[in-house]
Amino acid sequence: MKQRIIAALAAASVLALSSYSYMNTASAAVQYKDVTFSGLTVNGGEAIAGVDISSVISLEKSGVVFKDKDGNPQDIFLTLKDAGVNYIRVRVWNKPETNSGVTYGGGDNDIDTAVAIAERCSKYGLKLLVDFHYSDFWADPGKQKAPKEWANYSVDQKCSAINSFTSDSLKKLKATGVEIGMVQVGNETTTGLCGETDWKNICALMNAGSKAVRQFDKNILVAVHFTNPEKSGNYEWLAGNLKTYGVDYDVFASSYYPYWHGTPQNLTNVLGNIARKYNKYVMVAETSWANTFEDSDNFANTIGDESSLGNYVSYPVSVQGQTDALTNVFDAVAKIGPKGIGAFYWEPAWITVGDNYEHNLSLWERDGSGWATKASGEYDEDGGKWFGGSSVDNQALFSQDGRPLDSLYVYSHIKSDKNTQPEEQKDNLLDNPGFEDGSNGWKLENTTTGEYAKFEVNGEMTRTGSYAAHWYSANAFQYTGLYAEYTAPETGSYVFTDWLAGEKTSYKTMISINGSAVKDDTGSVTSYDNWQESTVEFSAQKGDTIGIWIELNGEAGGYGSVDDCVFYLKKQASVPSPEPTVSPTPVSTEPTPSPEPTPSEDPPTPSTPVSQSDPKKGDIDEDNKVNSSDLLLMLSYMQNETSLSENVTWYADMDDNGKVNIIDLLLLKERILSGMYR
Repeated sequence: MKQRIIAALAAASVLALSSYSYMNTASAAVQYKDVTFSGLTVNGGEAIAGVDISSVISLEKSGVVFKDKDGNPQDIFLTLKDAGVNYIRVRVWNKPETNSGVTYGGGDNDIDTAVAIAERCSKYGLKLLVDFHYSDFWADPGKQKAPKEWANYSVDQKCSAINSFTSDSLKKLKATGVEIGMVQVGNETTTGLCGETDWKNICALMNAGSKAVRQFDKNILVAVHFTNPEKSGNYEWLAGNLKTYGVDYDVFASSYYPYWHGTPQNLTNVLGNIARKYNKYVMVAETSWANTFEDSDNFANTIGDESSLGNYVSYPVSVQGQTDALTNVFDAVAKIGPKGIGAFYWEPAWITVGDNYEHNLSLWERDGSGWATKASGEYDEDGGKWFGGSSVDNQALFSQDGRPLDSLYVYSHIKSDKNTQPEEQKDNLLDNPGFEDGSNGWKLENTTTGEYAKFEVNGEMTRTGSYAAHWYSANAFQYTGLYAEYTAPETGSYVFTDWLAGEKTSYKTMISINGSAVKDDTGSVTSYDNWQESTVEFSAQKGDTIGIWIELNGEAGGYGSVDDCVFYLKKQASVPSPEPTVSPTPVSTEPTPSPEPTPSEDPPTPSTPVSQSDPKKGDIDEDNKVNSSDLLLMLSYMQNETSLSENVTWYADMDDNGKVNIIDLLLLKERILSGMYR
């Protein structure tokens, strides 16, 4: 946003130095439209309805008093919460001051200011998005300067410094009791980050920040942030760089100012493409619109007249126009589907600190409540040249006397259709049901092939949390899957459920008891955002070995994820009542006749189940040995690459259920590895 501020200031040749009386632009006739988000799996199923009020602490130091609708003084965080806001974004600079402690301004947003904001968020139950700039002052597409103390660092040294700074800052914020829901690793990093412009280095820095977040709390979403969705191919190129260099992130965030960044329809298309192709959440991290052309603090505004409105979208410059613009941004993100998670309004409370320029200037310089101070010039040449007050006071969602405008109440019209009901609380018997601990507790069998082929636990496509078991194969594949094994704690009825989404892949959820397949559920995934539930209910005896197998078979280009598995005892078998006591029957002293002799049984044939210790079981290639060559031959058979005779098919049916499937393959593998055939 800062580069646009500079452009506006450069265009303003005269600053009015006299006092100014600001007109309250609130209107009682504002019309609203509901926007509904569907199928969200983050933020408790609610859309992120956020604002960035990073300047608020410095404004309050300068004497700004925020009020409720009736004009009574009220904590702005409570006013925002009552209006429907559920998330606060705060920027964090490393050291936005001179060595002698003079602030650079712009809200004076060091970690201490962020902590003060976090404390207020905690008080009112608002989540926090921490926006690390990894700079001492404004970072945007026009400028990505490393902090003064890191100026001469190598890339590796910057990575280490970013990791430590991120971790230390999050610890300080967490101590306030605030819920940190998301962290940005860089701000508007379209052209660079922390002094680096080569994408290999930029991505290394992003990963250093991401790693710190993952180590601190794996449930926090990691966001990257870019600008210019209106430029054809821009976001596809940026997302491609992130993939090429393996950046670990969850959310692809965009600035979207209607003056400069294209139409809402284009925003939906561009972010929707990122969501579909890269399986990422998407959102708008910054947006705003003007409610008036009037200037309240005698410091030039970014949007000062008709000529600064741009060529893309036309809204009235009014409270109604502001309402419509914000509504349409939320609507554009909601249309993306479950991967479109919400939006933030940028600096809706950065109003004037007074109505006299000279008095205002002294407050901006003292408290940092303007966009830059004169002292910032030592670090940022533009700041030293164009220092002063707020250039977005006419885009605020509050009047200049601190009361909320009607446009703030757009937030009360942001709805969420929770089409997935909360899970009934169950005693989940799985050690790692959502793959948040990697593959622990699971065995992954991977048969995917081709460029970028994978079957692994990662954060590319999740239903909830930060991780899922994700697959992709450039070529057709069979029998990729997961296996887990548990001992039944009680006799009774059990349920296993898993959730799957993706394309060009069929699935089979199977259960085996003591090595024999007993029940399965099959289906196909149809879309990256259409999570399907697969459930198998079965009975087991206490002490039984329960095998859980999720089998995946796909076409070329098939992809998807498994997440949120649940395995629980639905109903324990009732214990029969004791039999009534009866008088003992006298024991007969007559000799018991010998049983009639029975004919001896024929020796077992291949069509008759035999003990698993039979030396021929598993000997697929009939060389009188059971080893890895048999395992490979069975896999080839299951992939329809070879055929087996009737006798050999019997040798391959490890669980004697009359079918040869992945359970038999796993049983053979386990027995070979255990040394049973040595």
